[in-house]
Amino acid sequence: MNTPFQRGSVLIVSLLMLLVLTIIGITAMSTSTLEEKMAGNSRDQNLAFQATEAALRDAEAYVEGMASVAAFNGTGGLYNLTTAPAPDIYSNATWTGSASIVYRGSAVPGVKTQPRYIVEFISTTGKTNPELESCYGCSTGEGTVTNVRITARGTGGSDSATVILQEYYGTRF
Repeated sequence: MNTPFQRGSVLIVSLLMLLVLTIIGITAMSTSTLEEKMAGNSRDQNLAFQATEAALRDAEAYVEGMASVAAFNGTGGLYNLTTAPAPDIYSNATWTGSASIVYRGSAVPGVKTQPRYIVEFISTTGKTNPELESCYGCSTGEGTVTNVRITARGTGGSDSATVILQEYYGTRF
């Protein structure tokens, strides 16, 4: 019996299709892994931001509880910009030890390091602009307003996700 001559073209075509499907699968897996990393980093950054915001609110309460400007002596996270230069907020030394104040609220869950903040005395001014008094929580009238700059630093689930926020705050002692 005569059999037709076979050349194996089906084998070559099926191997090429298998190769194409493998490349598509590897690309899809790489894309999925990259998206997973991006989502994790976004979560980490958001966690750091929320921790830093909590530290800012804590610092505001801390300033409101202070008795006088005399506490701004350059130690314990309280700095006086009228007598000394501002600390370097980008230096790790500013955020360790007694150079800054640790967030005093309940522990922020999920962060590697609890947020910290520093408070810098800027000036004491007389009667403030009435438009700004509601921002400061001050009543209308005479008296001095103590203006401070609050800088807070927080981290996320790892110390590589860092957020630094600053705000200007005023209160009457």
